Amino acid sequence: EECDALADWRSSKLFSEKERAVLAYADTMTKDIKVPDAVFAELKRHFDDRQIVELTVLIGSYNMNARVLTALELDLEPQSN
Repeated sequence: EECDALADWRSSKLFSEKERAVLAYADTMTKDIKVPDAVFAELKRHFDDRQIVELTVLIGSYNMNARVLTALELDLEPQSN
């Protein structure tokens, strides 16, 4: 159910404050790259510095993978005939 709600997570009631902080951070890193102070401050309410670094590297890694796959036009889930 949460997976289905991710596309519109901001209006969903399924996510905790902590999860919303992560989703806002991931969305901002992905779409805007530069993270506003307010988004980062909310993240810091729920995570320590080490956890934020780990989360940032994880999000960045997924973003990099997505961009590489898109640039090379690779489809990891090709349609079966």
